[in-house]
Amino acid sequence: MKKLVKMLAAGALIASVATTMSFADYNKGFKYFNKYVKKSSGVTSTAFLKKIDVEDPDDLDALFANNAKGLIEAANKAGLPKVAEGLKKIVKKHKTKDVEDFLKGILNGKVPAGC
Repeated sequence: MKKLVKMLAAGALIASVATTMSFADYNKGFKYFNKYVKKSSGVTSTAFLKKIDVEDPDDLDALFANNAKGLIEAANKAGLPKVAEGLKKIVKKHKTKDVEDFLKGILNGKVPAGC
């Protein structure tokens, strides 16, 4: 009986670690945004969100739908072709969820220094 309880506890622990690892990460999103967008274009995350008129997370969800194509199109329409190129690189590396989490954090007031 004790072995069964230990096995169930271990299984629950493994499952919780596995699900935590699959979630988006704000800090990784910050890293990718700075590396692929800010570094090449000089546009900060807050300035980017203002230029594409994103005011709440629902607006951002709509832009990230369909593999962030809406976000890339919004960057192009706002006259930010270097930002669009950086976003394409992020999509290519399959890091859109991390960047989405980062930008949602910005919208919720979690703005790191220099952004």
